[in-house]
Amino acid sequence: MDLAIENSSLEAASQQRLLIENDTREQIAFSAGCVQGYEGPVLAMSERRLRDNAQKFKSAMPRVRPHFAVKANPDADILRIFNEEGCCFEIASSAELQAMIDLGVDLETVFYSNPIKSPASIRDAAEAGIQWYVVDTPEEVIKIAAIKPDAKLYVRTEVSNEGSLWPLAGKFGASASGIQSVIETAKEYDMEITGVTFHVGSQCTNIKNWIDGIQSAKSIFAQLEASGWTPELLNLGGGYPVQFTGDEPSIAEIGEAISKELETIPQSIQVMAEPGRFLAGSAGCLVTQVVGLATRDEKRWLYLDTGTYGGLMELADGFHSNIISQRTGETGMWTMAGPTCDSIDVFGEHRLPTNMEVEDVVFITNLGAYCTTCACDFNGFPVPKLVMVD
Repeated sequence: MDLAIENSSLEAASQQRLLIENDTREQIAFSAGCVQGYEGPVLAMSERRLRDNAQKFKSAMPRVRPHFAVKANPDADILRIFNEEGCCFEIASSAELQAMIDLGVDLETVFYSNPIKSPASIRDAAEAGIQWYVVDTPEEVIKIAAIKPDAKLYVRTEVSNEGSLWPLAGKFGASASGIQSVIETAKEYDMEITGVTFHVGSQCTNIKNWIDGIQSAKSIFAQLEASGWTPELLNLGGGYPVQFTGDEPSIAEIGEAISKELETIPQSIQVMAEPGRFLAGSAGCLVTQVVGLATRDEKRWLYLDTGTYGGLMELADGFHSNIISQRTGETGMWTMAGPTCDSIDVFGEHRLPTNMEVEDVVFITNLGAYCTTCACDFNGFPVPKLVMVD
């Protein structure tokens, strides 16, 4: 490697690390007010960051209409903020539908992107005025046709999830032959498919997945046209990453590549996306407390008042994390666990000061998405309380 190029790469990496460090400090700063009078785990959400993230997404991809994935964090205030920032929404259940009704949004702009929906949930959505429904199997087409024959359908195709921290391929997404079967069933039941969608996997760091998805969608558009339908929709799905380590592509880099590829998509086609983690993730910092320390065969254990069941499921599955203690000093490795009596309530080894003590406060950044929404009160331990700040 040329020395100048190598030095440039090292400088860029150093700058990225500095950005992550500054971001971590900022998240701790906006959540610091939750430490005084601490009574239990708190997820501090920054309103300013929520708004900034929405604006950054729209700026990076001007042609792409963002639909916040409600599953990422269905808190009413978060939904209100995104609505005020001009975002639309994507839902996966009747409960999320009710959140949209409570918010008072135009339900014709809400998309039902769960590929497998119960008949009851389809009826709820149809009665409320939801127009767009995803399908990826013939059976789902038949189910929707029996309840809402005038539904607008978009088909989900499989796409590579390589480079995603949480792959979503396998459970959903039709293969090339599966797409044809879905189309034939739609024709048989006098339904129309006028859109295409895909999902590159959660926390995706491989921009090529989106490009491949768009290119695949173009070939499916040709199939739809051959069936007598006019393509109306391209849904780019989710997966837009939060900056955990600094190695992730920025939303600007992703947007630049996607925008260039979208030049080949006719302007008559509405392009949308379903960001969840990107919009909410970096706006949330979890404030938690040490409840116990232990030494087991020379391995040091640190127990928090929340864990795998209390919003840290993704840490247990290997997601990157920035875990910071208020205490300073020489650091060492701790095996970290939650407070429950379940042996799966462990989320790996992390570096923290060796002089940690019970009741020390710990901050875990970038948990605005999939923390409180994935938490439960197993063993009677409370889920983190969400508090809007800043």
